[in-house]
Amino acid sequence: MKIRNKLTLASSLVFGLVLTVSSGLIYLNFIKSAENIFFEELARKAALTAIFYLEEDEMSSKEYSRIEQKFLTATADQEIRLYDRSGNIHFGVADPDSNITANILKTIRDRDHYSFKVDNLYYYAIYYRDNQGSFSVIIKANNPTLNAQESEFMKILLTALLIGIVVIVVLSYTLSKVAYRPVRDIIRQVQSLDVTGKKQMLTYPQTKDELEDLFKEFNGMLDKSYQSIQIQKNFISHASHELKSPLASIVGNLEVLLSKERSVQEYQSVSGQVLTDADRLEKILNNLLTLAGLQQQNIETNAPERIDEILWEALDQLKTEYPETKVNVLWQLPEDQPDLLTFTCNRTQLYIALYNLIENAAKFSDSKPVDIELFEINKSLGIKIRDRGIGISSEDLSHISEPFYRGSNTALQKGNGLGMAIVTRIFDKYKIQLKIDSAPGAGTEIQIRF
Repeated sequence: MKIRNKLTLASSLVFGLVLTVSSGLIYLNFIKSAENIFFEELARKAALTAIFYLEEDEMSSKEYSRIEQKFLTATADQEIRLYDRSGNIHFGVADPDSNITANILKTIRDRDHYSFKVDNLYYYAIYYRDNQGSFSVIIKANNPTLNAQESEFMKILLTALLIGIVVIVVLSYTLSKVAYRPVRDIIRQVQSLDVTGKKQMLTYPQTKDELEDLFKEFNGMLDKSYQSIQIQKNFISHASHELKSPLASIVGNLEVLLSKERSVQEYQSVSGQVLTDADRLEKILNNLLTLAGLQQQNIETNAPERIDEILWEALDQLKTEYPETKVNVLWQLPEDQPDLLTFTCNRTQLYIALYNLIENAAKFSDSKPVDIELFEINKSLGIKIRDRGIGISSEDLSHISEPFYRGSNTALQKGNGLGMAIVTRIFDKYKIQLKIDSAPGAGTEIQIRF
């Protein structure tokens, strides 16, 4: 069942139940009120009856005549019985009433007045004390008008209930349709989405409610999906190109080498070139494996590590590969806070990240000095890496974390565009802040905050 139909059914049942209970309470209250009014009328008639039968000897003929006239007018369609203390009928209808039992007479004597109903017959009784004795005065009456009113009122309530339920169902369906309209529109838009093509976003009304929040989050997810798909497309394109180049070079060199007999020098030259291409291919594959490992949610054993030790290790490796590049280390950390240099991480991953950043600075600085500064920032460790190299354009900076993406001014430098992608993922994993300021020809400054 669709949500719209569920909302219609639920709201109709709730409001229908409320309307039914309300109608029942109104009906019962009407019947109770009408019966109370009728019993009050019978009470007055019972008092008049007692005066008529029992006070004749104490009243003047003129007073009695007036009472008699009222009595005959008021009690024309009712049965009247007066019982003495022994339960015998002294005045009124002579035949006994099976509904008036000894227990009823006792209750009347105990309470002085008592009313009850049997089927459609109404009884009202008072216990009247007189000089002739004490009597139970009982009036029995039927109220056809009240019965007709009950029947008519019941029809009115049932008709109103039926019409009300129909109206509630129609209104609930209409309201649920209106409320669900934005969701239907979004469903139609989602069904027509093509996330592999151009960038698409959902359009929705500005309703300032939870649905708008949901649609905003969905658009955010679409944007991330689009970016991820574009990154994957670029990754596949660049990966295939980067892997093809050394493989094609290796195959071409070996084909040339095997086409005819070569001298020892030629064998050595081609073997050296093949070894260089194989080493390049190995680095690409290692970087791909590292990148894939960072994207998986593996449980790793992290431990507190000294950042300075990892940094010196990276500098030692850099000296081996870039001996012509001078690195200046500026130490501005307070001596009384050695804990700043301790960070819980995977040592190998953090080494890879720091080395890639320092290697990039050395690679693109054209043998110019590289400055590394360690400092405290808001009780945390900060590291700045500055070079005087070719710099990075704002357009390239926006894509710097994409795998295999290389800047427009890096064609003359060796590389495969995986270094910054690995750095970004490692830093994101450990919530290390990375900020890059650069401009073409002005060098690059990278600030890291642990």
